[in-house]
Amino acid sequence: MDEQLKSHFLNLYHMALSDLNVDIKELEALYLIGEEKGLKKEEIDSIVLSQDEVEYIVPDSINDKIDSLYDLARIAWADDIIEDSERHLMNVFAEKFGFEKSNIPTIVQFLLDEAEKKTDKDVIFKIVTDNL
Repeated sequence: MDEQLKSHFLNLYHMALSDLNVDIKELEALYLIGEEKGLKKEEIDSIVLSQDEVEYIVPDSINDKIDSLYDLARIAWADDIIEDSERHLMNVFAEKFGFEKSNIPTIVQFLLDEAEKKTDKDVIFKIVTDNL
């Protein structure tokens, strides 16, 4: 399995754990995102339960970065509550992805707002591309 995909799913799992209360809806969202990316439940289980070291990989393209952050926002919204810890973790990832610090709060809020509305990723990508 692709190391970037493993890294992404560990990041998503960290989001589910960030508020110290893993809601079943967050796990359901994790598996739904995996299904969308062509993974089986067993593959996701293997990633999050593995004791193997997985390298943290920063996505390359702007679309990959937005895709990853949007998936994090979807996990955050899965239980219908955005905790401060979830917002903070999104900020941390946005910074690690190389976004300018001054833009991070706006980017994170935009993605959280769109995740709440369940906006299709293609629409998100178009909005981002139009505003570069």
